[in-house]
Amino acid sequence: MKILCLQHDPLDGPGSLSEWADSKGHSIALCLICEGAPLPSLESFDLLVSLGGPMGAYEVEKYPWLTTEKEYLIQAAAAGKKLLGLCLGCQLLADALGGKAFRHSCKEFGWQPIEVTRDGIDWFGTMEMVQPLEAHEKAKFLAFQWHGDTYTLPPGAVHLARNEAAEQQAFLLEVPSGGKILGTQFHLEWTEQMAREALAEPGATPPPSRYVQTPEEILSDLTLFDSAKKRFFALLDRLTE
Repeated sequence: MKILCLQHDPLDGPGSLSEWADSKGHSIALCLICEGAPLPSLESFDLLVSLGGPMGAYEVEKYPWLTTEKEYLIQAAAAGKKLLGLCLGCQLLADALGGKAFRHSCKEFGWQPIEVTRDGIDWFGTMEMVQPLEAHEKAKFLAFQWHGDTYTLPPGAVHLARNEAAEQQAFLLEVPSGGKILGTQFHLEWTEQMAREALAEPGATPPPSRYVQTPEEILSDLTLFDSAKKRFFALLDRLTE
């Protein structure tokens, strides 16, 4: 499988997606669209991944390439490609496909709880789940967050996850062309190294609030990165099956 990642910031790369791809024998190509890199042809990839970034999906005047990317996402969806959006990428997918991305009333920063909907169990459930009703109650986990925006679901999308801070945390859209489109507001792909590098940037930490952790809290339990990676790998396996 050929994977194309659209990168919006040099610090926000594919993370553990690279490890998963290597383990499966897949290839990854990076396109730094934020630096004016040309978009490859739709025939050059099987899975398109729109990564995270610090800008808003609606800031098209400040970042004109966002409009270019949204048009590209629409074309890829129409061509029946598999698409995955992560944080900003999730918002871009929602916005491009008929939803709306906008500034949220709060920020999420650090490890925050995710509540899985009944439709999301197959995507984010855990191995110990047996009974469907019990599974719904158990399908909760911590995921890394770094955002101040949110979005509305595009028409036809299935709501997969929520939490107290933001109703929209993940969605699935299956289009007539046969493609699967998955968006997650949270970062399962982030590694410990990515978090440390991002936290080291001046002014990275938002002001304290209900859903904002300190850098010390974020790095207090490093096993969370391993748990996120396992969940991410399972998610990728299902998306690409």
